[in-house]
Amino acid sequence: MKLLSFLAVLMTACAGEAVEGPCADLCGELVGECGFTAFPDMGSCLDGCAFDASEGQDVIGQAICVRNAECDTFAVMECENQFGS
Repeated sequence: MKLLSFLAVLMTACAGEAVEGPCADLCGELVGECGFTAFPDMGSCLDGCAFDASEGQDVIGQAICVRNAECDTFAVMECENQFGS
């Protein structure tokens, strides 16, 4: 799974987008590690995260929470409830 996360980040970076920061951490976990189908690709997750961050969402807190949730769907949903918009 770590390899998939790395490849997703690498592919996005090669597409001309700099992928770093809290949204990259959050999306790397949601898309790369957990493989949640809510996002068709890393780019759509990053776009949604950037929008949420612009609306005041605590992306850093959510990224930490999601990482600690270890891909447990219900725990990840609780992270969204706690830190999401």
